[in-house]
This record gives sequence, C-alpha cells and structure tokens, in this order.
Amino acid sequence: MIKKWKKNSSKYLLENKIFKMREDSVTSPKLGTDHNVWVMEVPTWVNIIPITPQQEVVMVNQYRFGSEKASLEIPGGMADFGEDPKEAAIRELKEETGFEGNKVIEIGRVESNPAIMSNHTYTYLVLDCEKSSNQDLDGTEDIEIIFKKINEIPSLIKNREIEHALVISAFYFYNLYLQN
Repeated sequence: MIKKWKKNSSKYLLENKIFKMREDSVTSPKLGTDHNVWVMEVPTWVNIIPITPQQEVVMVNQYRFGSEKASLEIPGGMADFGEDPKEAAIRELKEETGFEGNKVIEIGRVESNPAIMSNHTYTYLVLDCEKSSNQDLDGTEDIEIIFKKINEIPSLIKNREIEHALVISAFYFYNLYLQN
C-alpha cells in the first residue's frame, strides 16, 4: 500500500493570477529520505461541451502560449475564488462564445495533472445552446468560434486536430454520459 509522504516544509516560489508555485520538502515513507518537490496550486478549471439544437458543438479555436499555436478546443477556463464550478462554466461559456443553454449537466471531473498540480477540472454538458450576446474576452484571448457536428469529434481527435488532453477527456465523459 502506498503511504502518504510527510511534508516537512513549504515555501512559495512564485505567485500570479493563474497559479502559485510551491516547493515542498518531503520525506519518503518507504526510504526515509528527504526530497524537494514542486506543486502548482491552481484554481478549479471548467470545460464546457455546448451543443446547439442542430446538434453542433460550439468550439473555440484560440492561440495557446504553451504550444505556441492555435488549438481547437471547447470553451473553458478558471473558476474565480469561491465560485461554484457550474456557475463558472456558465460564465466562461458566455464570455468566450456569447452562447447560453437551457440545461447544464456536470458529466465528469478529473485531477488536471496530479503529479504537479493541485486542482480538478470539471466537465459540463450544456444543451440547447443559442447565441445570446457578443464575446467578452480578456486581453490575452483571441477566440474564433467554430461549429462541429458531434459525430465529427472522434475523427478530429484521431487526426490530431484536437490535441488538448482535458478536451479529449471531456469528450470521453460525454460518451460515458450517452451510455447511461
């Protein structure tokens, strides 16, 4: 059985509006040796699969600084401090796309990257999405809205047109939802 590692101390190395980088001194329960590990404290993330009455997914194509290229994704973002993930999903969908839906269903939750991150990503399915306003983007967002039929998604993943791991996991949750 894997035992919990003892945390001896923690210190913050970096803090910004997206995350805090923490260095922990820990002791291995198996070997008794001390090690430094690094953890990113990140707010809750949300991903939204918005589906229109025409059975199209409202997708976003946006530039990503990590990969230095455009990425075909579903709308998503960070929950504000203390914000309910469902409310964050509704807000992010409207900000990024200008769309709103009639029904919002939580269909999944994952640990974003438990090796180095402290947060979870929730996936919401939003049905009967219709355009209700203009996008409300921040200065680092440049988002193009693209519509894809839901049955096109598997080939977009297979052909590497969708590569974002959390987006792919969201569509996996969507398939599980359909099976129930």
